Amino acid sequence: MKFLIQTINGEVKHDFSFTLLESISYHNWLNNNYDMKYNLSEHIDYEGYIPIGSVEFVISYLQKYYNLTPKPKNIPEELLDNRFTGRKVINGTNKDITGLSFVKSNDKIKSFTNICDEAPEGNYQISELIDIESEYRCFVYNGELVGLKCYSGDFTIFPDITSIKEMIKHYITAPIAYTLDVGVSNGKTVIIEVHDFFSCGFYGFSEHKIIPFMFSRWFNEYVNHK
Repeated sequence: MKFLIQTINGEVKHDFSFTLLESISYHNWLNNNYDMKYNLSEHIDYEGYIPIGSVEFVISYLQKYYNLTPKPKNIPEELLDNRFTGRKVINGTNKDITGLSFVKSNDKIKSFTNICDEAPEGNYQISELIDIESEYRCFVYNGELVGLKCYSGDFTIFPDITSIKEMIKHYITAPIAYTLDVGVSNGKTVIIEVHDFFSCGFYGFSEHKIIPFMFSRWFNEYVNHK
């Protein structure tokens, strides 16, 4: 298992990269030189590695060696039911935006995202606006909830675990590892969006026993499936 961890101006910058380095050290200590290796680099010119870094870094690597470009997961089709969203959410184009909405690109990761009533030509997920009191990132591996971290709002307003597990259960096309962002709105736990397991903030998630495998299994599943 070999990881290519991005540096910027010679330094590791991302929280998930720091945590992965700790996880690798843990495994190599626990297993007496277990075969987990890494390179630190600002460049992607290392074939045969699992890239760890910014969205741009990872996508550039996937494009160069596999001719692949991941698209946004946003809210997957299986979870567009109102019992999970708590609001009206549709997939459409810029022509389907009617009134002030939360609009996010379905075409490109880290592309157009805004609260607006119009957007450039493209494909979007369009969401009714709601008040969200707290937001949590759920870490999911092999169909199981393995971590939960608050990243915005009032951390004392906790999401409903049963609702989260129902979302996981109904996301039948899910990758082997992903993050599921949820919020609490008027006492109801609602889905915000899903991310493939790369370039996503950890916010303190540190399950060292599984983190390297979450990265590697997502990557290998993605490139082999595609």
